[in-house]
Amino acid sequence: MTAPRAAAPMLEAQHVSQRFVLPGGHDLEALRDINFPIYEREVVALVGPSGSGKSTLLRLLVGLTRPSAGAVLYRGAPLSGVLASSAMVFQSFALLPWLTVEQNVEMGLAAHGVAEGERRHAAAHAIEVVGLTGFESAYPRELSGGMKQRVGFARAFAVQPEILFMDEPFGALDALTAENLRAEVVKLWRDSATSVSSIVVVTHSIEEAVYLAERIVVFGTNPGHIREIVDNPLPYPRDARAPEFGAMVERLHAVLTDTLLPEPERAAAGAPGRLVPFPRVHVPEVMGLLDYLVRHSDHSAPVFDLAEQLGVDFDHMGAVVRAAEQLGWVTTPGEIARLTAAGESVVAQNASGRRDATRARIAEQSLFSRVLGMLREGEGSIDDDELLSDLTIHFPFSKAPALFRTVVEWGRYANLLDHDTRGKRLLLTES
Repeated sequence: MTAPRAAAPMLEAQHVSQRFVLPGGHDLEALRDINFPIYEREVVALVGPSGSGKSTLLRLLVGLTRPSAGAVLYRGAPLSGVLASSAMVFQSFALLPWLTVEQNVEMGLAAHGVAEGERRHAAAHAIEVVGLTGFESAYPRELSGGMKQRVGFARAFAVQPEILFMDEPFGALDALTAENLRAEVVKLWRDSATSVSSIVVVTHSIEEAVYLAERIVVFGTNPGHIREIVDNPLPYPRDARAPEFGAMVERLHAVLTDTLLPEPERAAAGAPGRLVPFPRVHVPEVMGLLDYLVRHSDHSAPVFDLAEQLGVDFDHMGAVVRAAEQLGWVTTPGEIARLTAAGESVVAQNASGRRDATRARIAEQSLFSRVLGMLREGEGSIDDDELLSDLTIHFPFSKAPALFRTVVEWGRYANLLDHDTRGKRLLLTES
C-alpha cells in the first residue's frame, strides 16, 4: 500500500518557472508556475509530450540549474547548488569507456571526496546490490546494454542517495531487459538496505509509469505545465497482467489523450489562420498509418493500440496521428484515429498519386504555406539561416533544426521545394 506522507515535503518546487534565451535574443519559456512536492517513501513519474519540460524540471530539482522564477526547497530551505543527497541515472548510460565497472561506480564517490578505501567498499556493495559481482574489472565495451545500465544504478546507489532521479533510464534497452530492471529498481527501493527514500522518474511509457509510481504527474506543453496529477493506489509488487493494472493504464490513457491529441481549435470567422508546426515525423510513417488503418473493418483504431501493435512509443504515435490529421487524412474523436474519405482516397492511389495528394494537402498546411511564401518573396530561394531563425521565433518550443529537416523531407516528397546542402539554401521547385 502507499506509505503515509510526511506532514511536509522532502523536496518541493514552489511556483517554479524557467526561461532560456535563444539565439537572436528571443525568450523560450520552458516551464511555467510549477508547484510540485516530493514526499518521503514515494515514487513519482513525470509523463507528457516531448518538449513539456520534464527533464528541465528534473535538473532544477537536482540543483544542476537554477529556476528563472520561484524556488526549489529541500526540507523547507531554499536549495543552493547541487542536492548532495541525490543521485541521477541517465538513459545514455554515461559510462567512461576507459574505466572499469568498479572505477565507473567509484566516480561519484570520488567527486564527494570519499577516501579510496571507503570508495572501494561502497562500490563493491553497490555492485553486489545490482547483481554485477564478478564484473568489477570489466570495461563497458564488454557489457550488454542492461549491464551498462546496472552500472549506472550502482554508481547512483554507491553515494547512498536519499532521492534517486531517473531520466528515461530504460529507454535505450530492449523490452525484456527493461522489464527486468524495472522490477529490480522497485525491489531496491523497497529494500531497507538501500538509502533511497524517494524516486522521481521521467518516462514516455504509460505502463512503466503505472508499474513504478504512486503519483503520476502529467505535463502539458507551450509552455511546460502540470496538467494533472494522478494517484496510483495499486499495491506493490504490481502485476502488469492484473485487471486493476490495466484499468489504471486506461485511466492514464484518457488523461494523456486529452494532453497529446486535443481537439483542433476552430478559428473564428474572418480570423487569420494560426501558424501551426508540422509534427516531426517521416513520410513513410504517415503513409504506413493510413495503410494500417485501411486494413481494419471500420478503418479506425485506438491510438494507444496503434502504438503498442506497431512498437512505437505513444508520444511519437501521437505525432504521426497529428500529422495525418493536419493533412485531413484522419480524425481523432477521443482516443480513436479514424481514416477520412480523403485518407481512403490516398491509400487507393499508386506512388505518383500519393505524391500528388500530399502536394495538394501540404501546400495548404500553415507552416508549409509560410515557407513557400518566403521562397516566392526570395525569388525562389532563401538561406538556411533565414528559415531557421523564422522557425525559432515562431516555434520556440520546437527544435528548429529538426523542424527544418521535416520541412525539407516533406517538401521534397511533395515536389514543392529542394535543398542545396553545399550552398545552404532552400529552393522552390513548384511549377
